[in-house]
Amino acid sequence: MGSTVPDSFEWKETKPGRWERDVDEAEQFYTSLAKAYEGTGRTFFAMTGFISVFVPAEGGSSSRETESKAEEALRKAWLRLRYDHPTIASRVVFDVKEKKCKKIYPMFTEASSQEDWLKDTFQILSPGMSGLEWCNSDPPVPEFPTLFLIKSPSSADGAFRADVVLRAHHDIIDGMGTLMLFNNLFAHAAEIYKLGAGYIAPNFGGEWANLSPPLRVAAGIPKNLQPAQEDLIHDIIHSNESFKKDIEIASLPFHRDQMRPGKHQRVAINLSVDQTKQLLDKCREAGLSITHAYHTAIAVTVQGMQERHADERKVRYINYSLINERGHCSNPYSTSAHPASVYHSVSGRSLIIDLNVLASQDTADVTSANANDNTEFMSIAHTVRNFYLGIRDDKEHIFLVPSYWTMSTIPYPTDGATPPVPARNDNPSVSISSLGVLDKVIAPTHGPFQLDNPWVTGEELGTGLGLFLGTWKDRVTLSTAYNDAWHDKDEAIAFLERCNQTTLQALGVQ
Repeated sequence: MGSTVPDSFEWKETKPGRWERDVDEAEQFYTSLAKAYEGTGRTFFAMTGFISVFVPAEGGSSSRETESKAEEALRKAWLRLRYDHPTIASRVVFDVKEKKCKKIYPMFTEASSQEDWLKDTFQILSPGMSGLEWCNSDPPVPEFPTLFLIKSPSSADGAFRADVVLRAHHDIIDGMGTLMLFNNLFAHAAEIYKLGAGYIAPNFGGEWANLSPPLRVAAGIPKNLQPAQEDLIHDIIHSNESFKKDIEIASLPFHRDQMRPGKHQRVAINLSVDQTKQLLDKCREAGLSITHAYHTAIAVTVQGMQERHADERKVRYINYSLINERGHCSNPYSTSAHPASVYHSVSGRSLIIDLNVLASQDTADVTSANANDNTEFMSIAHTVRNFYLGIRDDKEHIFLVPSYWTMSTIPYPTDGATPPVPARNDNPSVSISSLGVLDKVIAPTHGPFQLDNPWVTGEELGTGLGLFLGTWKDRVTLSTAYNDAWHDKDEAIAFLERCNQTTLQALGVQ
């Protein structure tokens, strides 16, 4: 099946030291979106990966010695990742002559270029703020994926503390890939820290063999759809369009005084270990996953935020799901050997939930009512569950993924010029990305490197909210990305807390 994939997706050396391939539909979606919003000076859905690191002082070592040793280990580990996963040193460019986007990888061509690359892409900062504050301060999105060490002030215990942040374009790496990359980074750092001067750096020159192919190649998706699959795509497009007709779409309120995006922001709330255990148990009893429960709570929370009219009315919540497709990829692309990749999809069919909005004279709080009497919550939850399971069990899904991406892709300017910024979406919704159990992706301890609080976001330049759900060290974290032109921190936290309370009350978690 893989033989029917276009060979333009295979990496080729176009001139000494320069490797190129075409981008596939998933990569093109993110490249085109970033280009469409280039005029804002920001990068839509740029990836931010975050993890805190703690290295205790060894006996007799000063804080400076511990810091120097940890930083050097991470620096050398980052270079090692360039060898193992050279796609982290690639970027997408537009070929004006051929009128298409390509992914390019430049090899090292002289002895000093390793140092040049490290100087550009491994940056140690002491900004006088936390890593989260720095991430919320509109940091740059460099041309190539870049690792930032946001150092904490030295402490009396001599330990090294820092927040490690990856900033990258989304057409190079996705959220799950970022988490996998962190695990690989610290595995190497622990080895290098232990070996010290005995560590031998890789010999570059053949690393191009490790370049990651696009999803089409990794999953063996044929170039052309079968006639039945073409019919299915047309049916999905027709269905999605019909869902929006003759009904009010449930929309998230936002500040309407701004027309252009401001700074991307992230806030989060955490459950206790006991609450997380209770929630897992209650979800299991109800036949739900935590993702099903929280996606249900999002719909219920949005329902409660609708403006009330004189009469009760029906509104429709429309959304989608993001799916990690590494399970559909062949070995080794299904593994952490290829983290710098875009191996995920969006659901083709929309998630549709019809909701009642109470009349203005009704004094009941619809969210509280649904939480206390969980009949409606569970009814919605079953709809959500069936939607997710339908995608999971759909044997045709992976073959339709390129078409799903194409359906949502903004055309790339044929002259490569910066286009006008698209108008804001005046009917935003709220999505959720499930990261799962992060401890299964990132080991909390690698040698002396003790890790905490890993998370990822895609830079939000839209009017909606993008929620992220994950579990780390037996605690659920619910976070959201938003843009400060249209939402403020208090509103974002209030939304998270309302979703959380709705979920816990409906499932009977104390």
